[in-house]
Amino acid sequence: MGYGEGVLSDLKPLVVSAPFGNYLHPAGATATMGTFTVMRRGGIAARVWRVIKTVRYYRGAGAWVNRIGLRNPGIGWVEKKVAAGKLDVSDKLISVHGFDGGQWRELVERAAALRPLGVELNMSCPNVGEVVDWQEVFESAAEVFAGGGVGVVVKLPPVRYQAMAEAALGAGLRGFHACNTLPVPGGGLSGRPLRPLVEGCLRWLNDRPERGEMTVIAGGGVGKSADVRAYRALGAESVALGTKLMHPRYLFGYGGIAEIVAAAWEEMEDETVI
Repeated sequence: MGYGEGVLSDLKPLVVSAPFGNYLHPAGATATMGTFTVMRRGGIAARVWRVIKTVRYYRGAGAWVNRIGLRNPGIGWVEKKVAAGKLDVSDKLISVHGFDGGQWRELVERAAALRPLGVELNMSCPNVGEVVDWQEVFESAAEVFAGGGVGVVVKLPPVRYQAMAEAALGAGLRGFHACNTLPVPGGGLSGRPLRPLVEGCLRWLNDRPERGEMTVIAGGGVGKSADVRAYRALGAESVALGTKLMHPRYLFGYGGIAEIVAAAWEEMEDETVI
């Protein structure tokens, strides 16, 4: 049994991806908070300006491109909120990203100490470079989580994910999020163009001998209930919403995703879906 899959079975069939999970918590979904780094990366004004400056929507392609670059208040912000009783993370994922092996170890330890449902290792954000020694990070995470009680999710890139996934599996990790945004000249691309890449990753994971032990979240281009069904038909235990939520309307209600939430739960209960 790998680290975390028993705990990750408590994931809801719909997951809200970071950073949207910081402030959007629709009923029936597991929120992912983050992505958090060791130190704060820009204040609120700087983060808002970065969104305005870099986020672009391409209607014809149904795609978003951003170069936000993990602007966040730091893991210490989460610790203070939890300590003050103002934030409950027991039913949430916490996404983290380190810039070297020491930072990854610190983030994993600090996030695990908060006792969330799980910790997502955001290994593949295209706006902050790549982690070179994946094996060190995964082995470190496996050591921290060996006691159980907190799940581990590795967020894979949409291309060249095989080596990263193999390293994670070798360390005993069994939770995966397929996939992150796609590196393009303008930053990270998300939306409809990711769907065939995510489907390819799901098929590859399905062929792994460890698949029966895995918990897999599929996300990328989910905009309607049919997208949920497509990913669930490829075996994903949960489906993630990201850029669909990039609209101020969702600060005031979740009517716009009601059909998606319903589809996720219907597919959960449908024994014919494999």
